[in-house]
Amino acid sequence: MDFRKLGNGLTVQRPSFDPDYLSNATFTFHGEFDGDEIRVESGEFTDLRGKGSLAHSFVRSVDLSGAQLSPLELSDVRFEDVELSSASWQSVKARRIEIIRSRAMGFRLSFESASDVYIDGCRLDYASIHVEAVKGALAFNECLFREATISGDLSNVVFQDCSLDGVEFESTKAMGCDLTTSQITGARGLIGLRGARVTAEQATSVAIQLAAEAGLTVSD
Repeated sequence: MDFRKLGNGLTVQRPSFDPDYLSNATFTFHGEFDGDEIRVESGEFTDLRGKGSLAHSFVRSVDLSGAQLSPLELSDVRFEDVELSSASWQSVKARRIEIIRSRAMGFRLSFESASDVYIDGCRLDYASIHVEAVKGALAFNECLFREATISGDLSNVVFQDCSLDGVEFESTKAMGCDLTTSQITGARGLIGLRGARVTAEQATSVAIQLAAEAGLTVSD
């Protein structure tokens, strides 16, 4: 087993598959699908509708923009350089998943459950991300979230070196959520992130905004 180290002693387990044993057989996300040990490199799957599962697989340089996948079960899968803009993944059960260097503007992603999920270097402007439950950790690293909405149970969600300017948080829980290395100035709904971790400097930078969200009138 291979792990990525996060801050505060947290880790996420990486997807487990052997690249040498992946099949290059034709695979599509259209309709009902059930893939295992598949390599999907290049291809257009735009605006399709599908449902199913994918396991022990590597997906790279494919266009899934506008694709609607629901329900979706992912286990030990790495997505790399994938186009996800305006796509919709709903009722997602994800275990040991990585999404790397992908554009996901307007991406609608709803996790029914997320276990060891790592999203790195992605453009998530105007995205809508909802989380029902996290086991282990759900980590976003160096992601951009301009005008995105992030909702649900954000306990054990890590935002590492992310830009959260303009984000709207609609959290039901946030115990253990880590924001300490991210830019949170300009984010909204921070008052609902009870139990989340921030630095003293971050707390100072958003003090006026927190007061306003609490209904206080701030005078000079």
